[in-house]
Amino acid sequence: MEKKINSFLQDIKNVVDAEVEKALRHDVTLTDGLYKSAEYSAGGGKRVRAVFTILVGNLFGVAPEKLYKTASAVEMIHAASLIMDDLPYMDDSQLRRGKPANHVVFGQDVALCASIALLSQALVMVQDDESLTIEQRHGAASVLTRAFGFDGLAAGQFVDLKLKTKNVDYSIIEFINAKKTAALFTAAGKAAAMVGGANEEQMKAIETYSENIGFAFQIIDDLLDASGNKNVVGKDLSHDKMNFVMLVGEEQAYKDAEKHTQKALEALNIFGDKSAELRALSDFLLKRVR
Repeated sequence: MEKKINSFLQDIKNVVDAEVEKALRHDVTLTDGLYKSAEYSAGGGKRVRAVFTILVGNLFGVAPEKLYKTASAVEMIHAASLIMDDLPYMDDSQLRRGKPANHVVFGQDVALCASIALLSQALVMVQDDESLTIEQRHGAASVLTRAFGFDGLAAGQFVDLKLKTKNVDYSIIEFINAKKTAALFTAAGKAAAMVGGANEEQMKAIETYSENIGFAFQIIDDLLDASGNKNVVGKDLSHDKMNFVMLVGEEQAYKDAEKHTQKALEALNIFGDKSAELRALSDFLLKRVR
């Protein structure tokens, strides 16, 4: 199954790369630099969130191509958040995805504009997706919008920025991870489930599954950061920023990731054997450090 997940990751990466490239095509010379900045950050990554979106759709019998644009929009929102994260007045990172951060190449002003443009274009992609009904478009766009506002990325980044290390406890780190990472996974899962016609019980299960996978994913990322090799993780290492690993240690952090993964898997029980692909993805993501 791991080989199947790896193969699926590559296939979806190719599709999403093409969708993003298409979404950022332009013929306005005056804004060429803005598009180049957006393309620079939106064109890379493993596309885990896109695969996640499509596999949730598969659970409800949604054809993958029906979610290509929604999955690509999720990746564009993620890319926009990374641009903002890396800015000097945010996390002040110089490296992202194994290359210079966006602001290092294009400047802080252009990077910020590109980030805003990517957020906007992500919603345009969903709202203009003719493979979805009007109701599906509005539903997907609504949950994705919430993922980067007061209930998502912006809130998590705000608390992260204002954090005083000496006052940090487990609940604060959990809040940050919920907003900065889990919120987008949850939105992606809910958007796909909406397209699949999920009922209330199924939607609640997907929400629980997605949120806990998001938590586990972030903890594993923190563990990878703790490896101390920025060439492996492809970004600057924030040793001065508190996270689960720094707070509880590597062993306990991994146990927490396992706990969240188990909660996610339990939420899938109502789907029976249909959830095999999502279970395999959960296991695949957890084992990135072991």
